[in-house]
Amino acid sequence: MAESIYIHLPFCKTKCPYCDFASFAGQESQSMSDYTRALINEIKWRMPIASKNTNLKTIFFGGGTPSLQEPSDIALLLDVLKLYFNFDKDIEITLEANPGTINLDKLQKFINAGINRISIGVQTFDQELLMKLGRGHSLEDSFIAIEDIKKLDFKSWSFDLIYGLPGQTLASWQDTLEKAISFDPPHISAYALSIEPNTPYGKIYKDYSHADLPQEDLLVEMYLLTNKLLKKANLERYEISNWSKPSHQAKHNLCYWKAESYYAFGLSAHGFVDSCRYFNTRDLHEYMMLFQDSDVLNQASKFNLEKVQEKIFIGEDENLEEKILLGLRLSPGLELFDSIKSKIDFSKID
Repeated sequence: MAESIYIHLPFCKTKCPYCDFASFAGQESQSMSDYTRALINEIKWRMPIASKNTNLKTIFFGGGTPSLQEPSDIALLLDVLKLYFNFDKDIEITLEANPGTINLDKLQKFINAGINRISIGVQTFDQELLMKLGRGHSLEDSFIAIEDIKKLDFKSWSFDLIYGLPGQTLASWQDTLEKAISFDPPHISAYALSIEPNTPYGKIYKDYSHADLPQEDLLVEMYLLTNKLLKKANLERYEISNWSKPSHQAKHNLCYWKAESYYAFGLSAHGFVDSCRYFNTRDLHEYMMLFQDSDVLNQASKFNLEKVQEKIFIGEDENLEEKILLGLRLSPGLELFDSIKSKIDFSKID
């Protein structure tokens, strides 16, 4: 049984021009409570295959901007999950948050609801780049949000940062890293900008040779600088894009990188259970219609299941390939099980 859960909350204050996730801006006020009800119906519909004997070790609320959600909605979702799972005493429950959508009072309410880890989407401490990213928050919002998080009793918290941004210099990236380090975070994630074709950035920067984008040699310098500065700050790289202080690794993301199984609920959510990957619809209207009321629980046999999700069975060889690919992202490397050894031509490695 899966021991981790991902829940997708798709509403945003603004839609970032580089974002290809299923997310929507400007619809949150009329849709969040309805969406919460739809999520609960999906959980109830899926969970006959689950067992209360399963101990959950991680839950991750991703988005979108989950911090727009009411803490009472998060508490309700966690209460529903407790009907189907035992929560491990050391369970990690993460919520993604954006500066400008949280304050001290709301953060405390998230803690009261059950959240014990916050991942905050700062992305950059360069005001000019922040405006280009269309993030919908200011540097001051970031500073206030970080200080508020540090005042409260979260078990852990993290920054998300992006490098390789249009017009970004090595000096600008170093300044962002140094500002981040000055807040003494227990965890930092730093990702190179990915240009996705179905986004505004994808139309502007059709390929990575665009003059505004840092080229490969500069990206390498940025990455090496990241390793150097974060290691000096006692943040050890444990995965290609993630650094943490001891005991602050993101347990939920380690589930992905170790190719473990996990449930997923919500719009466009991707789960992996019993050697099967499933992908929920990306169409918000379709998702809301399918799970709009509890009657669907009594009509599962009438569902057009192709509308709810797609399924892909992961065979033994593909599963091994994924374990190799993902295992090599981690600092301990890949454990060579016999099943993996049998697939490797060691003469080529030599």
